[in-house]
Amino acid sequence: MPRITWDDSYSVSNDEIDAQHQKWIGIINELHEALVGDVNIGKDMTIQSLKAMDDYTRFHFAHEEEFLRSVNYPDFDAHKQIHETFLKMVKKYMNDIEHDHVVLNTEIMKMLMNWLKLHILEEDMKYSSYGEH
Repeated sequence: MPRITWDDSYSVSNDEIDAQHQKWIGIINELHEALVGDVNIGKDMTIQSLKAMDDYTRFHFAHEEEFLRSVNYPDFDAHKQIHETFLKMVKKYMNDIEHDHVVLNTEIMKMLMNWLKLHILEEDMKYSSYGEH
Protein backbone atom coordinates (compact mmCIF):
# COMPACT_ATOMS: atom_id res chain seq x y z
CA MET A 1 0.00 0.00 0.00
CA PRO A 2 1.68 3.25 -1.09
CA ARG A 3 2.08 6.23 1.16
CA ILE A 4 0.07 9.40 0.55
CA THR A 5 2.10 12.15 -1.08
CA TRP A 6 0.88 15.73 -0.76
CA ASP A 7 0.42 17.65 -3.96
CA ASP A 8 -1.60 20.70 -5.00
CA SER A 9 -4.64 18.59 -5.83
CA TYR A 10 -5.19 18.34 -2.05
CA SER A 11 -5.16 22.12 -1.49
CA VAL A 12 -8.41 23.65 -0.24
CA SER A 13 -7.01 27.17 -0.82
CA ASN A 14 -6.64 27.82 2.91
CA ASP A 15 -3.01 27.83 4.06
CA GLU A 16 -3.73 26.84 7.66
CA ILE A 17 -6.04 23.96 6.76
CA ASP A 18 -3.65 22.83 4.01
CA ALA A 19 -0.83 22.76 6.58
CA GLN A 20 -3.01 20.70 8.92
CA HIS A 21 -3.89 18.31 6.11
CA GLN A 22 -0.18 17.94 5.33
CA LYS A 23 0.55 17.16 8.98
CA TRP A 24 -2.35 14.69 9.07
CA ILE A 25 -1.01 12.96 5.95
CA GLY A 26 2.39 12.78 7.65
CA ILE A 27 0.85 11.19 10.75
CA ILE A 28 -1.00 8.63 8.65
CA ASN A 29 2.18 7.84 6.71
CA GLU A 30 4.06 7.35 10.00
CA LEU A 31 1.23 5.19 11.27
CA HIS A 32 1.49 3.17 8.06
CA GLU A 33 5.21 2.62 8.67
CA ALA A 34 4.54 1.49 12.23
CA LEU A 35 1.52 -0.72 11.62
CA VAL A 36 2.30 -2.24 8.24
CA GLY A 37 6.10 -2.12 8.36
CA ASP A 38 6.45 -4.14 11.56
CA VAL A 39 4.60 -7.46 11.58
CA ASN A 40 5.47 -7.90 15.26
CA ILE A 41 3.89 -4.67 16.45
CA GLY A 42 1.83 -5.29 19.56
CA LYS A 43 -1.74 -4.47 20.42
CA ASP A 44 -0.72 -1.66 22.80
CA MET A 45 1.44 0.01 20.16
CA THR A 46 -1.35 -0.23 17.59
CA ILE A 47 -3.82 1.36 20.01
CA GLN A 48 -1.28 4.04 20.99
CA SER A 49 -0.66 4.88 17.33
CA LEU A 50 -4.37 5.09 16.57
CA LYS A 51 -4.90 7.26 19.67
CA ALA A 52 -2.23 9.73 18.52
CA MET A 53 -3.85 9.91 15.10
CA ASP A 54 -7.30 10.28 16.70
CA ASP A 55 -6.06 13.16 18.89
CA TYR A 56 -4.72 15.09 15.90
CA THR A 57 -7.85 14.34 13.91
CA ARG A 58 -10.02 15.82 16.68
CA PHE A 59 -7.84 18.95 16.75
CA HIS A 60 -8.06 19.31 12.97
CA PHE A 61 -11.81 18.68 12.80
CA ALA A 62 -12.46 21.28 15.53
CA HIS A 63 -10.39 23.86 13.63
CA GLU A 64 -12.00 23.03 10.30
CA GLU A 65 -15.51 23.17 11.79
CA GLU A 66 -14.74 26.55 13.38
CA PHE A 67 -13.65 27.82 9.96
CA LEU A 68 -16.80 26.43 8.30
CA ARG A 69 -19.00 28.15 10.90
CA SER A 70 -17.14 31.43 10.41
CA VAL A 71 -17.86 31.45 6.66
CA ASN A 72 -21.45 30.24 7.10
CA TYR A 73 -20.74 27.12 5.08
CA PRO A 74 -24.19 25.87 3.97
CA ASP A 75 -23.37 22.14 4.32
CA PHE A 76 -21.84 22.50 7.78
CA ASP A 77 -24.13 19.96 9.49
CA ALA A 78 -23.47 17.28 6.87
CA HIS A 79 -19.71 17.92 6.99
CA LYS A 80 -19.68 17.72 10.78
CA GLN A 81 -21.62 14.45 10.61
CA ILE A 82 -18.98 12.98 8.28
CA HIS A 83 -16.33 13.94 10.85
CA GLU A 84 -18.31 12.30 13.66
CA THR A 85 -18.79 9.11 11.64
CA PHE A 86 -15.05 8.89 11.00
CA LEU A 87 -14.21 9.36 14.69
CA LYS A 88 -16.70 6.60 15.61
CA MET A 89 -15.05 4.31 13.07
CA VAL A 90 -11.58 4.92 14.56
CA LYS A 91 -12.97 4.38 18.07
CA LYS A 92 -14.51 1.08 16.90
CA TYR A 93 -11.13 -0.09 15.56
CA MET A 94 -9.46 0.80 18.88
CA ASN A 95 -12.21 -0.96 20.83
CA ASP A 96 -12.01 -4.07 18.63
CA ILE A 97 -8.25 -4.24 19.13
CA GLU A 98 -8.55 -3.70 22.89
CA HIS A 99 -11.01 -6.61 23.08
CA ASP A 100 -8.77 -8.89 21.02
CA HIS A 101 -10.98 -8.97 17.94
CA VAL A 102 -8.90 -9.73 14.89
CA VAL A 103 -8.28 -6.52 12.98
CA LEU A 104 -5.58 -6.47 10.36
CA ASN A 105 -3.30 -3.45 10.47
CA THR A 106 -3.45 -3.35 6.68
CA GLU A 107 -7.26 -3.09 6.93
CA ILE A 108 -6.94 -0.14 9.33
CA MET A 109 -4.44 1.61 7.09
CA LYS A 110 -6.47 1.05 3.95
CA MET A 111 -9.52 2.58 5.62
CA LEU A 112 -7.58 5.57 6.99
CA MET A 113 -5.76 6.35 3.77
CA ASN A 114 -8.81 5.95 1.53
CA TRP A 115 -10.99 7.99 3.87
CA LEU A 116 -8.47 10.82 4.12
CA LYS A 117 -7.92 11.04 0.37
CA LEU A 118 -11.63 10.98 -0.42
CA HIS A 119 -12.51 13.38 2.37
CA ILE A 120 -10.03 16.03 1.28
CA LEU A 121 -10.51 15.57 -2.46
CA GLU A 122 -14.32 15.42 -2.35
CA GLU A 123 -15.81 16.81 0.86
CA ASP A 124 -13.22 19.44 1.77
CA MET A 125 -13.01 20.70 -1.80
CA LYS A 126 -16.66 21.73 -1.48
CA TYR A 127 -15.68 24.52 0.92
CA SER A 128 -12.50 25.63 -0.83
CA SER A 129 -14.24 28.64 -2.40
CA TYR A 130 -15.63 29.96 0.93
CA GLY A 131 -14.21 32.70 3.12
CA GLU A 132 -10.91 34.49 3.30
CA HIS A 133 -7.83 32.54 2.31
